[in-house]
Amino acid sequence: MAGGARSLTDAARRYADAGELRLAGHLAELAVQAAPQDTAPHAVRAEINQARAEAESSLMARGIFSWAAAESRRLSGGDGPAQGPAAGLLGTGNQ
Repeated sequence: MAGGARSLTDAARRYADAGELRLAGHLAELAVQAAPQDTAPHAVRAEINQARAEAESSLMARGIFSWAAAESRRLSGGDGPAQGPAAGLLGTGNQ
């Protein structure tokens, strides 16, 4: 994908805004892989994975997306506790 991590991050946001969370998640993941030290792709990945966790009916999928969101929040310096069904497992939930 031409344009690097910034282009991928912007595309991920556009698809997420359009309700295409699955594609947005893939693009956000590619952005993080393209620039693993950049906090902006991690922030977008956290938002999208949190939205995916909230939209899922499967407990396993919610746990995976919640973990990915928490990991990106940690790497982006984002604040706020992890939420969702896996919050207790992550050790950062509000119990």
